[in-house]
Amino acid sequence: MLSLLNISQIAGQIGIGHLADRYDAHIPLFLSPFFTALWVFLIWGFSKSLGVLLVFSILYGVFAGGYSVLYCRFATSLTSQRATGLWLYAIFEFQRGAGNIIGGSISGLTLRGIVDPTLYGMGKYEGIILLVGVSMLVSSFGGIGWFFRGQCFKFECIFERYIWPHIQRRNTRG
Repeated sequence: MLSLLNISQIAGQIGIGHLADRYDAHIPLFLSPFFTALWVFLIWGFSKSLGVLLVFSILYGVFAGGYSVLYCRFATSLTSQRATGLWLYAIFEFQRGAGNIIGGSISGLTLRGIVDPTLYGMGKYEGIILLVGVSMLVSSFGGIGWFFRGQCFKFECIFERYIWPHIQRRNTRG
């Protein structure tokens, strides 16, 4: 299962890297964690056999394994300065390493002592499945920014776009 996961990660890194090079970085930023969350909730959560877990390993490897190749695109989209981009990449990688260390402890805390095949996640793994799925789903929200390109969400923009015209219309009437 672990070998399939690792081989799938190679395919995912190539595929998601190709998407990130050809299209806006928000697209793979949404697709990778969203489909990972989907596979976690639907396949891992309901799996009861080795065959289903093998399918999950492949799909998880392709979609979750490729996420780390987006770090370069994140850095280049945030700055055009090479030195700053390298620092951003280093910060992303540091956070990844810290998450790997902390993730093991947190996942250990989410495990239950019972295994019941009639329950979601076999009972014992329900907490970790929900933690991983929700984390990936929340992570996919970063990619939704693609739909709001060029939009300004600062208070000044909202004031100028929505509040100020309303005030002006009211003052011209009275």
